[in-house]
Amino acid sequence: MKNIKNLALAKMSGFRHKTVAVPEWEGVKVVLREPSGEAWLRWQEVVKAGADDENVSVSEKAHRNLCADVVLFIDVLCDTDKQPVFSVDEEEQVREIYGPVHSRLL
Repeated sequence: MKNIKNLALAKMSGFRHKTVAVPEWEGVKVVLREPSGEAWLRWQEVVKAGADDENVSVSEKAHRNLCADVVLFIDVLCDTDKQPVFSVDEEEQVREIYGPVHSRLL
């Protein structure tokens, strides 16, 4: 019989996750983890910043959406040992290269 306590306390047991291959990255496998509560709150904060301002341009909205997606991407992307690939401190670096491949992983 499986020990439920050990299963419940195991690393990543509180998050759904799946392993996927990324053809554009030489077929490397990554683990995508369900976003944390903190990441969702940060995502909302970025998306809603200035949302009441009627004069927000399409470009600004697109930029906010990209920044919010980067927050989630950093939170969900793990290596096959289920360790985060990026830290929050690398947000700017990730934002500079963020593209469709990254977005599809979300």
